[in-house]
Amino acid sequence: MKNPILKRGVHYLTSDYKTRNENRKAHNGMDFVGSVKQDSIIAIEEGTVNYVGFDKGGGGNWISIKTNGFEHRYFHLANNTTKVKVGDLVKKGDVIATMGETGNATGYNVHFAVYKNGYIDPLPFLMNDDPFEIHSCAVEDDDFTTFVKSLQALIGVDVDGIPGPITLSKTITISRTTNNRHPLVKVIQTYLKSLGYDLGSYGLDGVFGPDMEKIIKNYQKNVVGLTGNLVDGIITAQKYTWKSLLKLS
Repeated sequence: MKNPILKRGVHYLTSDYKTRNENRKAHNGMDFVGSVKQDSIIAIEEGTVNYVGFDKGGGGNWISIKTNGFEHRYFHLANNTTKVKVGDLVKKGDVIATMGETGNATGYNVHFAVYKNGYIDPLPFLMNDDPFEIHSCAVEDDDFTTFVKSLQALIGVDVDGIPGPITLSKTITISRTTNNRHPLVKVIQTYLKSLGYDLGSYGLDGVFGPDMEKIIKNYQKNVVGLTGNLVDGIITAQKYTWKSLLKLS
């Protein structure tokens, strides 16, 4: 990797972005172990520390560093090893903490993630020179941002392309029997198509029919990680599926 995370430079990938085995949910980052039990974690790029704390959702101790509007985040840090505080300017390669097993970790590792308007694939940021310069323009106008802006315009909140609690609070229930011809249906269809979903014979018709219900059920099961009766093909207001579509889960 051109931008290593571990000081010794040896990285073994144990869990990739958006992939898990059949019993686990989609993954918002990449997990690495190194050549020793507890390697030091280094910043992949210069930036300003914007968060140091504990993630009760399973990430354990973690640090976030902001560079050109992106946050590179490091989770599962060992207790009492953090070497930075909010507001510190760190250089590429600076040691920021030691890998640990805090939070929902099955052993010593570091969970690395990149965040901007939601979690995005971190691999290009590890593999390319000047990663935050290369991607800073492209991510602004991606399909996700277009989706969020279109949604915000239709539900009557500030159109900034950045999803948050206010945007989520205004979401509506959409299903085969509720708001099945609402303008939001086509917005969702367009976004799902950009993710590679086959919309079926009717395509971008703006109607929530049997094909859309099937797609949403697959999305709920494979991306959101729902099981049983929760896989219902309904995009319920403010609930799990909306949170996932808005990258808030």
